[in-house]
Order: sequence, then C-alpha cells, then structure tokens
Amino acid sequence: MASIVINDISVPIEFAPGLDQKRCAEAPLLLSWAAKVSPNIKVEKVFISSVDYFGPRVGFLKIEAHAYYHGVRIPGICFLRGGAVSILVLLECEGETYVILTRQPRVPVGSDGLLELPAGMLDGSGAFAGVAAKELAEETGMILKATDLIDLTELTNNLPGANPHIGMLPSAGGCDEFLRLLYHKRNVTRAELDAMRGKATGLLEEGEVIVLDIVPYADAWKVCRDAKLLSSMLLYERLHITQLRGAPSNTKN
Repeated sequence: MASIVINDISVPIEFAPGLDQKRCAEAPLLLSWAAKVSPNIKVEKVFISSVDYFGPRVGFLKIEAHAYYHGVRIPGICFLRGGAVSILVLLECEGETYVILTRQPRVPVGSDGLLELPAGMLDGSGAFAGVAAKELAEETGMILKATDLIDLTELTNNLPGANPHIGMLPSAGGCDEFLRLLYHKRNVTRAELDAMRGKATGLLEEGEVIVLDIVPYADAWKVCRDAKLLSSMLLYERLHITQLRGAPSNTKN
C-alpha cells in the first residue's frame, strides 16, 4: 500500500479507481502539502479522489485527509493546486494612476468576463518574480525583467512584528493555494494607455481568452471582486503609509 510521511508518521494513501497511484503519491503537490501539516493535526489516512494533469505533470489533486485535532474529526477535503503569483501593475498617466486588469471567462463563478489581476501558477522553481514576469508578458504583452517587480509579500514579512508567511491564502477552508503578491509601477503616455484597452492576449493553446481592461486605481476596489487585487491594494497602501512614517520597507517605486 502506498503511504506518505506526515510529521514523521507513515500515513496510508487510498486511491479512487483508475488513478496512476505512483504519480499521484509522488506528486510534489502532495508532498508539499504533507510537509506543511501542523504536528497538532493527526492524519490517519489520505484518500486521493481525482487528478488533473498538465502534460506529464500532476497539476491538481483533490484529496480527503482523515484528520483529527485534539481527538475531534475536522474537515479534510482539500483541493491541492500549489502556489501562484499575481502582479499589481500601476500606470501613471497625466497625473492619474491606473491598474491593468484582465477580463476572462471563469466557469467556477459562472462569469464570461471576470476582472482580475494578471496571475499565474508557480513552476516549482520558487522564483516568484521570474514567474510573475513571464505571466505578465503572456497576459498583457508587457515585457519586464524579474528585477523590475517588487515583492509586496516579502516587504510585509520584513516589517517589525510581522508574522512571516509565504503568501496570501484566498480559500484556506478547501484549497492549499497561496498567492505571492508583486507589483510594478511605471509612467506611460496617453497613447500607450489607450493601446492597452481591449487588447486581446493570453495563450489560446492553454485555453486563455483574455482581454485587457485599464481601470482608474481609485475605482478598482469598487468594480473588481478579485481577492488578488484587493489584497495587493491593501499591502501596497499600508506599506506606503509605513514608509511615510519612517519604518523600513525597502520599496523601490
């Protein structure tokens, strides 16, 4: 029987019929999740119910952990998809600040054009800024170097009294996903700004049907429901206030 080590204990894994048991049991997504389980949570068994592949790689896993906290059975259904990055791009034009958002169909929420920040899944390298720059190029056409991006999550972690974390947790009740929040600011001309509005982008071979939307920063929180945007705006504004008050934040822009 397959097993996985959680808090130095070998925990059995069960599988739904038809799954590639070896690939599922050795998937980095599952191993990463197991390594993060608190010693206060006792896992007696893991059941893998479904898997989605990205080519040869395990992309998503749905599992149920038979888990207990101080002897009480707790919900253990988990959608494992790993980490991602998002990028808050601020454009300064003629004294006004704008945000680049993407508009694309999102079946889980039934929307044919959900406004979101540009974002993408991590590739396992741990290079947050590098992945973000790649996704920004694919989704917006904007070419940046990794060094052009500021890591809001890291800046927050470096503040006095902060509780360091790897990223924002958008749905911790059912998903392991974390989001590293980055940002970039630049000046653009009116012509450059207008050229971005309604621009079609994305990788069609990966099912991305994306159109760019340029929204005034002051209005973004009112028109966009995306947690990535709202969280990024909060960190950006709080870090700016902290910097003005004299605490170290290392912001470049």
